[in-house]
Amino acid sequence: MLKLKHQNIAGSLITVTSTATLWSDLVNTAAGTTLRNAGFDNKANGIDIIPISGGIVFQEDGNVPTSLCNLRLISADGGNVTVYIQPGSCNNYESTSITSSGIDASELITSTAPTYDSVSMSSADTEYTYTLLSAAKSIEMRLDIDSEEDFKLNLGGGVGDSATDYIPVEDGEMYWRQNLNLASGTVLRFQSPAASQTMRIVIYS
Repeated sequence: MLKLKHQNIAGSLITVTSTATLWSDLVNTAAGTTLRNAGFDNKANGIDIIPISGGIVFQEDGNVPTSLCNLRLISADGGNVTVYIQPGSCNNYESTSITSSGIDASELITSTAPTYDSVSMSSADTEYTYTLLSAAKSIEMRLDIDSEEDFKLNLGGGVGDSATDYIPVEDGEMYWRQNLNLASGTVLRFQSPAASQTMRIVIYS
């Protein structure tokens, strides 16, 4: 399954209650959004579901196996259950709903307390850095919202690695990763082929 990006990382941890609720409504609640289909486009036909704090039951409520529109989640014992959820796009040979269970909550690194910051990048093809002031469990990075430029990113490498050992992030896309365990002092290195850019950074500790 090709994972699709959440509108924000908070939407990946939902609370399933004793009331059967559409998965997209649960994601919207967790993310603080009110988007149609929780902001996922029509390519979303698969989903990873990992209960963390209890058991859940899901109801597909329909006979069309490639649709997630009617998927509802409900707790198995009547209490609230924290669930990791990741929609994606499946090929024809893949399952359209994937459920995992038995994970210990300590195995999933959750994040709170976001820190918002920015770095001005005045020159093209020049490495800029951002040093983590505290340990990071999740990060989001992208150039200014109106930018159509791409950038190169290196996490924790040495000087100049953003030019030789990097992750390419395509035009206008956001780089985000969760379940990280980056130590305080880790240096994020990045550069863009265009001048006069601003890198927006969100760090979840």
